[in-house]
Amino acid sequence: MKFYTTKFTLLFLILVSVSCQSDYTKLVKSELNSGKEYNTIFHGLKFGQSQKEFFETCWNLNKKGLATHGGNNQNVKIVLQPEDSTKTTEKINMLFYPKFSPENNIIAMDVTFTYVAWSPWNDKLKSEQLFPVIKDSLLKWYPGNDFINVKNVLVKVDGNRQIQLNKSSDKDVSVVIEDLAYKYNNMKK
Repeated sequence: MKFYTTKFTLLFLILVSVSCQSDYTKLVKSELNSGKEYNTIFHGLKFGQSQKEFFETCWNLNKKGLATHGGNNQNVKIVLQPEDSTKTTEKINMLFYPKFSPENNIIAMDVTFTYVAWSPWNDKLKSEQLFPVIKDSLLKWYPGNDFINVKNVLVKVDGNRQIQLNKSSDKDVSVVIEDLAYKYNNMKK
């Protein structure tokens, strides 16, 4: 009888642990186990590129007139034109800089979007109005799964690529694009 009680207890604990997983955790595990790999970030940048390759790519974007330095030379800036979106007629600043692994390879990209003409007194150009524009653009740039709400942050997971979307201030919309295969390498089967 003790054997069956132990077996039942073990089965119960397994069922409880599996059923208690959040929708986010289930999605991440499912996508990581799908075998789909999405390493492209944007403008020729990819997960796994070296720091040197990042700077070379940005230098080439600068030579083509597509990118320049952001504030205090701490990021790269690209100005998105109104025709880049179906939901706005305003120019948008896109500032970005990667997170590197200890081996100096890109594992994530921090991106901040702000209307070029933003001012504290112009309610039409605040992050609240920019948020749906950026969400729409991200869904076009990265087709696949939709965003889900995880603790008041929108999250989109496709294969190993996760995109987090959040209003970070009255003017900024923040996006983090990261390689979940690097972050959660222990979650794969």
